[in-house]
Amino acid sequence: MNIDQFIKLIDAYGAAIEHWPEVHQKQAYEIIKLNLTEVNKAFEQARLLDGVLSSHAIAPAERTLFDSIIASAPKADASSIKQSFWQQWDIKNWLGISGFIGTGLAGAIAGAFFVSIWTSGMLSESINGVSEASGTMAQFVDVGQEWS
Repeated sequence: MNIDQFIKLIDAYGAAIEHWPEVHQKQAYEIIKLNLTEVNKAFEQARLLDGVLSSHAIAPAERTLFDSIIASAPKADASSIKQSFWQQWDIKNWLGISGFIGTGLAGAIAGAFFVSIWTSGMLSESINGVSEASGTMAQFVDVGQEWS
């Protein structure tokens, strides 16, 4: 570590070498032992800054501030909460929900109608190339190979 690196590190981490990364601590102590004026000046400035920063104390907030904030907050009663809930659900929201439910019901009814027609035999028995002789049930029977 050279002197410029030491000064950059002392500016970054302060005068307490034990708070520095362990990689740099041993080299920093060696540079301090050299007793160079440039190093001593940077070290002394860092000590003064650390002292100023550590002496600063934050005053706790007063209870009157908290009380005045709570007192100025708007009050809500139970009737206004219920009323605002129903005011939020205007006709646009109800139409959107009822449209979604109606579409789902229409799809379910159409599907049930198609299945009832298909299973009742009203459709042609030659669906997808299956002949009349094989019947509608032949579509669903997988004969496969005999494994005995």
